[in-house]
Amino acid sequence: MEQIVVIGGGWAGCAAALATAKRRKKVILCERTDNLLGTGLVGGIMRNNGRYTAAEELIAMGAGELIQITDQESCHENVNFPGHCHASLYNVYTVEPRVKKLLKNYGVELRMCTRAIDVQLEGERLTSVILAGGSYIQGDVFIDATGTAGPMGNCTRYGNGCVMCIYRCPTFGPRISITAKCGVIEPPGLKEDGSPGLFSGSCELAKESLSDLLNRELAQKGFAIIPLPDKI
Repeated sequence: MEQIVVIGGGWAGCAAALATAKRRKKVILCERTDNLLGTGLVGGIMRNNGRYTAAEELIAMGAGELIQITDQESCHENVNFPGHCHASLYNVYTVEPRVKKLLKNYGVELRMCTRAIDVQLEGERLTSVILAGGSYIQGDVFIDATGTAGPMGNCTRYGNGCVMCIYRCPTFGPRISITAKCGVIEPPGLKEDGSPGLFSGSCELAKESLSDLLNRELAQKGFAIIPLPDKI
């Protein structure tokens, strides 16, 4: 049986592993951190904007198990706020273990805290990925789902980057592109003005730390917009 190795356990990596396992292939999913879903644990948002149509198409084509989980774990649905229409806000604490259970039920072998740092090639053929610590995983097919181009060095160089810097990269190390290790050039992320770098932002607060007024607004609407003062 062919062995398929997926590197990166974000939403894309989980979808790739699930789709491959459903075709009765042996699948190993390597995730460098201790949780699946990557930045999906920060955003907690689905069905916003074009994702709504994509979600319905996936479900209609019989590949919507992951979307159905976020639907079932959504705390608020059909929410509109600046930059987002008809969004669903899912519970990041309950979604991840359900995705993990789904993958295991399909026979996906999950290797958490497993960091791929290099590759072994025979000519131009990738035969295995080398892990931190010196061990390696052989495979017949490799799927690079490590995320957007650019390691943490890019974030510090340009002064912005992935919101996961607050936890993931300092703890588990920055992203390493398996594609780049194989000699394929990745295009850099560009901002609107054409300068290199990526931008994302997020801030998480415990609801209990907010005022009663904000808590009531969150419970009623699912979101709260707090205008910034003219002067700080």
